[in-house]
Amino acid sequence: MSAATGFKEVDEARYDEMLGVLPPELWIDKGFLVGEPYDHRRCKATGRFTASFAAFICYRGKYYESEEAMAVAEFKAFDPATLTV
Repeated sequence: MSAATGFKEVDEARYDEMLGVLPPELWIDKGFLVGEPYDHRRCKATGRFTASFAAFICYRGKYYESEEAMAVAEFKAFDPATLTV
């Protein structure tokens, strides 16, 4: 992805709370997307109009929440090694 999504560090309790609030829209090795869409917009990865979701990542023992909602394709393409906090 060309446009960097910012993340803020959160504690494990916030990560677990959001994981348990609804079944995730997507849950993969790096994290998950909350199961309720935040909004609908053009995806930066595909150019298609789609739902976007609050994103949470666990990387190197720390927990992060996205500062803007992410589409499924954006989340799948995101490399946690590029986290900007």
